[in-house]
Amino acid sequence: MEIIIMLILMQPKNSVIMKKSDILLNKLSEFGITSFDKIWPDYIKELDLKKTDAKTLIQIIASSDLSVITTGASMEQFAPMHAWRALGQLHSKESIETLLNSLIEKKNQEAFWYRIELPNVIKQIGGEAIKQLEVFLKNEQTWEDKVIIINGLVEIALKDQEYKNQVEEIISEILKKYKKNDLAFNASILNAIFKLKPYNNKIVREIINKDKFDYSFIDRPELDKFIKNSKMYE
Repeated sequence: MEIIIMLILMQPKNSVIMKKSDILLNKLSEFGITSFDKIWPDYIKELDLKKTDAKTLIQIIASSDLSVITTGASMEQFAPMHAWRALGQLHSKESIETLLNSLIEKKNQEAFWYRIELPNVIKQIGGEAIKQLEVFLKNEQTWEDKVIIINGLVEIALKDQEYKNQVEEIISEILKKYKKNDLAFNASILNAIFKLKPYNNKIVREIINKDKFDYSFIDRPELDKFIKNSKMYE
């Protein structure tokens, strides 16, 4: 008996982590095929998840090819999708680095469902994610990836008004470079910030007044609403 106990204690920690990862991976797979337009299960309740499970969930996402998650994927391939949702529900600040890295990793360049759901995951993590998101936006990234993170920031502000001014300021700093930005990028940022009703935002008004955005990307009803409520031309 003592020999068995000694053998268990002598096992590498990695083997224990892998075992736990496999168990949780199987449980996530049991949720089966889903879609970005489906209601999320309560993963914390149904899997009895704890904050300590975040490390395993992060490992699952980091080691997976998120591009395969789409219509026609197998049940097992949907496990990482359930994992990133679970991290959101756990309000896992620790997962932000991996979530951001997964967004820009080459293997995930066609992870369209991940891109659709990431702003919602960010929203659920909440205000503690803002600093890391701001750093991401200051770095050299594609504007398409930046828009996803900007949408996540806006979702945080809409959920908790405490962060509205902070988020609007972060987005405004990006808009200040509107002359160098792609016009489609400017339009996409405007679409996001319109949700915060920034009627007194000078840089937003300036961009609109100078037509420094791509009309084919802009949300016309929201643009018209902004012009009306900000009384730009009165």
